Amino acid sequence: MIAAVLEAPKKLALQEIETPECPEGGLLLRMKACSICSTDLKMLNHGQKDLVYPRILGHEISGVIAESRAEASGLQEGERVQISPGIACGSCISCRRGADNQCENIQIIGFNRDGGFAEYIQVPKESVRNGGINLIPDGLSFEYAALAEPLACCLNGQQLSRVGEGDVVLIFGAGPAGCLHAMLARSRGASAVIMAEPLERRVSLARVSRPDVVIDPGEEDVRERIMEFTDGWGVDAMMLASRDVAVDEALLSLLAPRGRICLFSGLPEDQAYPNLNFNTVHYRENLITGSYGCTYVQNKEAIELIASGSLDVSRLITKRVSLEEIEEGMEHAEKREGLKAVVTDKSGGDGLGR
Repeated sequence: MIAAVLEAPKKLALQEIETPECPEGGLLLRMKACSICSTDLKMLNHGQKDLVYPRILGHEISGVIAESRAEASGLQEGERVQISPGIACGSCISCRRGADNQCENIQIIGFNRDGGFAEYIQVPKESVRNGGINLIPDGLSFEYAALAEPLACCLNGQQLSRVGEGDVVLIFGAGPAGCLHAMLARSRGASAVIMAEPLERRVSLARVSRPDVVIDPGEEDVRERIMEFTDGWGVDAMMLASRDVAVDEALLSLLAPRGRICLFSGLPEDQAYPNLNFNTVHYRENLITGSYGCTYVQNKEAIELIASGSLDVSRLITKRVSLEEIEEGMEHAEKREGLKAVVTDKSGGDGLGR
């Protein structure tokens, strides 16, 4: 089969490699769509804490079961599925508490297990056993199903930061994750969505998620605009869907009493140790939470949300490339020319058919 193999930082090569066998108790998946994530770019250029070389990247995955050795699951050849990339043990404390993304033994497809930038991919028995396989509902394309994983990550962040009815939500970053956050916040009952984005081309792209306000921090005073919009109250929840936001007193000052900040994106090393006045957090009862990846349950919920039509993810896909054109897709994502690039069969139009 053909696969895009990351051999070392900045060394991505198309290779003819042996097609993997279907694992015992697991599945062999014929890839149909795998969208490109900013984490894929990070791994391509710099590496990542869970990455092991050489590696086939790609963790936002949908496809068709080519072979099944998971008889007890009822999953059969020909069924269309979306895959949750985390491979959890199912037995540690985190798994038993439903936080399988924090499994102490976790492996991740596309990180330390081969991922979706290939013609076929192994799905292990642990994924099948623990609920990592979601059937794609009739009428939902492979491309849109592949976006369930990034949406599930947004679900994790918004559930941890309790985004809900009546909230005013501020989102830093108008990339794919930021736009998904905006759509999701609205579906969870937010009364208003504000987006802050310094890149001019992304400011215009932010409109696809229909925020109430888009702020360009290079041209406008963020605090002034927010306080004007909220009558001096501040925002109830803040999603940091960008690495370029300093977590400091200025950021805390944007929060309403009992306001919450979600560190959705990992921070650069030079910003990972902020100097904060935690008395502000104490007296105003603010919450700062992290968010990393997603759970099996959140993946299932995400694909159901997309299938229901609650979120129009079609507007996020701005480029389609074949596997042979993957470098073009990576470049599209790196230059931030659009939003989401998807590795698929472009002739199929919806992720290699339905």
